[in-house]
Amino acid sequence: MEATRRLPRRTFYRDGDIIITDRWLTISGRRFQVAELVNLRAVRRPAHPMTVASTAMACVLVAAMATFVALSGEPALLFGGPLLVGLPAGVAVMSWRLRRNDLTLFAEYGDATVQLVDDLEERRFNQVCRALIRAREYDEQANR
Repeated sequence: MEATRRLPRRTFYRDGDIIITDRWLTISGRRFQVAELVNLRAVRRPAHPMTVASTAMACVLVAAMATFVALSGEPALLFGGPLLVGLPAGVAVMSWRLRRNDLTLFAEYGDATVQLVDDLEERRFNQVCRALIRAREYDEQANR
C-alpha cells in the first residue's frame, strides 16, 4: 500500500468574512472546497452609465465648440472657448479617474457557475485571487 503524504493545514488568507485555507474557501458563511473550484475567472464590470454619458457629452461639446470657434473667428471665443470646453472635459476625466472598479471572481463549482468574490477594492481582490491560486497549488501538491 502506498503511503500518501499529507502536508500540514495552512491558512492563505483571512480578512473579515473571507477565509482561504488549503482545503476550504469560506466567504460570508458560504463554504467551497478548494479542489472543486475550476475555471476561475475575474471579471471587471463595465463603466458606470454616468461616466460613459459624461464622456460622450464632453466629446460632443468639444467638437461643437471647436467648430463654432473655427467658423466664427471671434477673438473672444479664441480665449474663452478652451475654458468652456475645459469644464465638461475635466468632468469626464475626473469621472474616469475616480470611478471604482467593480471586480468579480467566478468559478465552476460542481455543475454550477458561482460568484465567489465581488469587491470594489482592487488590492483586496488581487490578494484573494493570489491566495486562492496558492491554496489550489498547495492542495494539488498535497494530493500527489
